[in-house]
Amino acid sequence: MLTEIRCDKFAPGHQNIQFNSGLNTVLGSAGGSNAIGKSTFLWIIDYAFGGEGYYTLSDDIKKEIGPHTIYFTFQFEGQPHYFYRRTDEPKNVYRCDKEGHFITKLSLDEFRSFLFQEYKVGLPALTFSEITERYFRIYGRENTLEKYPLLVKPREQDEKAVDFLMKLFGHYNILSAIRNMEEELGVKSSQLKSRKRQQVDTAKIEMNQKTIESLKKRLQKLMKNSEEAQLALFGFDTQTFERIKAAQKELNKFIRKRNRLQSQLNAISSNIADTNPETASEFDSLVHFFPNTDIKAFEEIEHFHKRIREILGEEMAQEIARLQPLIDHCDKEIKRLHQKIEESGLAKEMSERVLSQCVNVSKSIDRLEEETAELIHQKQLQEIRAEAEHKLERLLLQQTEKLEEIQDNINLRMATINGVVTEHQEIAPILQITPQKEITFETPGNTSEGTAFKSLVVYDLSVLELRPIPVLIHDSNILKRIEDIHLEHILERYQASGRQIFIAFDKADSTTTKAHKILEATTILRLSDGNELFGRSWSKHETNDINGGI
Repeated sequence: MLTEIRCDKFAPGHQNIQFNSGLNTVLGSAGGSNAIGKSTFLWIIDYAFGGEGYYTLSDDIKKEIGPHTIYFTFQFEGQPHYFYRRTDEPKNVYRCDKEGHFITKLSLDEFRSFLFQEYKVGLPALTFSEITERYFRIYGRENTLEKYPLLVKPREQDEKAVDFLMKLFGHYNILSAIRNMEEELGVKSSQLKSRKRQQVDTAKIEMNQKTIESLKKRLQKLMKNSEEAQLALFGFDTQTFERIKAAQKELNKFIRKRNRLQSQLNAISSNIADTNPETASEFDSLVHFFPNTDIKAFEEIEHFHKRIREILGEEMAQEIARLQPLIDHCDKEIKRLHQKIEESGLAKEMSERVLSQCVNVSKSIDRLEEETAELIHQKQLQEIRAEAEHKLERLLLQQTEKLEEIQDNINLRMATINGVVTEHQEIAPILQITPQKEITFETPGNTSEGTAFKSLVVYDLSVLELRPIPVLIHDSNILKRIEDIHLEHILERYQASGRQIFIAFDKADSTTTKAHKILEATTILRLSDGNELFGRSWSKHETNDINGGI
């Protein structure tokens, strides 16, 4: 809880303000004086809670007071935490000791995270400031419109306010899942029902698959047909085919014969001996190492070998002379038979016709398979998308159920609180949230201003009691419009809430006796003309100035 605020710019009697754990009242004068600092002090409380409106919204304070430092203390589980903020450094918060000596600097976000943790809010989808900006209702902030208590400002879309409630009541997981599905589908939930789904022609897929199967069988038949069947197919007679077949057979025979003769010729050519071997230098080397060697015996042996090589060389030359004409004859026959087959045109025309048909059939198969694959892919995508849309629809149904649950819980609590506040004499306000996240907040049969502001307070108290709202602030512009008897019971409800609540109020004497006692007992700061927060009111003429002008 917030236990203390100090500032040396405050008037001497107000420089150290101590707070209660429950209701805290900034009490104005019996005459209802303005410009004495009631709302300003509520803005300073907001500043202590990490708000930014205090110094940024008031040019008068900048001009009249100038830069100054606000010291404040929180206490959690009996442990005090001392801080200060300087108005010329609104993005920083300084941790200090009890005397205000600097310890460390925190960013504003770090400080808010500290409060979020210490107040045990336990809602990771929300930040501390997202909560306080809705329930710190101070004059000058746009959330004080009595007819729209759920909106943080008049221009806020209902959907954003409803999403806040979903997060506040712990259902962010549904919101997050819906948002993810919307991004995946590329469509907003509101457009889902009006969206026309495209249908893939499944009959076309089945027809294509049957056609592909038929074409594959035809292609297989073309590739496996016998030569006679192909001849009949292309208009050739069997006798012509037999002649060409005989020529092909003879051609194959000559090719084999030529290959055999060429192999023999190659073997002989590679084995012709050298008739002039260089042996003299070799014998000289032998004598050098073995002086007693009989060189003459070696020379006789070498002469014998030379004679044999001469004889074999003559025989191999004769064999080469015999083989070459045979090879030439085979070449001639091979050429003749090739020409004969080519001149018939049969082989070429058959291959071209068969190839052409095979290519055309294959192209048809490829085209149909590609088209079918794309259709199947589109069908799979359609099924995936349909499943995703069904999942989104289920999530939207869950969201609607949760919104109805939130709506019912708030309405039930508002009925209870309103019954206490009005002594069961007036109808409670009713909150309605449609599945499209449109908000209606009204008190049926009663459109008076006092009832509207009372309903706003009843709504805030209901949410405060249902959810972990750390602190509540209500300014006098809200409370002073509420009927006295209703205000008395609201003050009692404030005290019974178990939370720290800050209010501003004036004309306490005009309320009921019990309300007056509560206001007096909970007053932590009393302000009036001549007893302003900063010791003066710069919106009013000084007495001397007025007298001087008379």
